[in-house]
Amino acid sequence: MEFKHLINNYRESINSELKNIYESGPKIIKEPIHHVLKGGKRIRPILCLITSAACGADPKNSLHTSISIELLHNFTLIHDDIMDSDDLRHGSITIHKKWNDSIAILSGDAMLAIALLKLNSLQKHGFLIMKKFNEALIEVCEGQALDLHFQDKEVILEEEYLEMIDKKTAYMIGLSSEIGAILADASQEIQLKMREYGLLIGRAFQIQDDLLEIISDKNKMGKTLESDFLLNKKTYLSIKSRLISNNDINDYIEKANQDFESGFNLYKKFLTKHNVISDTKDTIKNILVSADNILKELNIDKDHLYKYTQLILNRKY
Repeated sequence: MEFKHLINNYRESINSELKNIYESGPKIIKEPIHHVLKGGKRIRPILCLITSAACGADPKNSLHTSISIELLHNFTLIHDDIMDSDDLRHGSITIHKKWNDSIAILSGDAMLAIALLKLNSLQKHGFLIMKKFNEALIEVCEGQALDLHFQDKEVILEEEYLEMIDKKTAYMIGLSSEIGAILADASQEIQLKMREYGLLIGRAFQIQDDLLEIISDKNKMGKTLESDFLLNKKTYLSIKSRLISNNDINDYIEKANQDFESGFNLYKKFLTKHNVISDTKDTIKNILVSADNILKELNIDKDHLYKYTQLILNRKY
């Protein structure tokens, strides 16, 4: 089957399952949950299914667990949107803006509980996957805490930034590929290697997100771009740019607080002039090459995983 068609089939299966999530709950919780689940790229559950198939299993048997991964991911997004006061997510108004903060928190917490209940029903590997799941939840919370902490620091090291995104973003993507291998009864070595692969995919994905927030627009990204810049959120590009001229970046943020488009455009011109954008693209490519090099060591069906790497590299939003 053609890879693009395969991905579309996986996405349709995931979306079909998500439509039936939490059908019997009260309207005030059910509607926000279904609202946020309407959008999303399904990067994580799709990777779980691809990995499971690559390791020799029927991906249909991993669909149930992949849904829990997507629910956990959306739980974190709801809380992230509240903390960042974002207006858009997946091209739609965020839950806390459409309803309120309290409903958003309750909806996110309900999604987490639903995800855990689904895992609790696993007949095989349930204890191990639940353990991995909870470890990932702690990592995401730590990453979000670091993200908030770094807002109060004008300059951070690249190593600090990478630790933050590995926890906040990459760990969950690594979990997705690791769980796919676990569900396929792959060896422990393959499980660990698939987690390493997923972690690198996740690191590249987040740096790419940082880049797309500069070179794309909020209609394509499906989320507001202003908050990260105005709140001095640390991105790969902001770290690199502050090493060149910290004062200039502060000036652009100050100007953007008065006139966002004017200040933001000055920032983009600065990034282009000093090759920060081109250097970031090279960094993403190098990380993804490292991810593919991990696959070369494994005796599994790697073709679709290689294509998944290219899917991440070539995404536009």
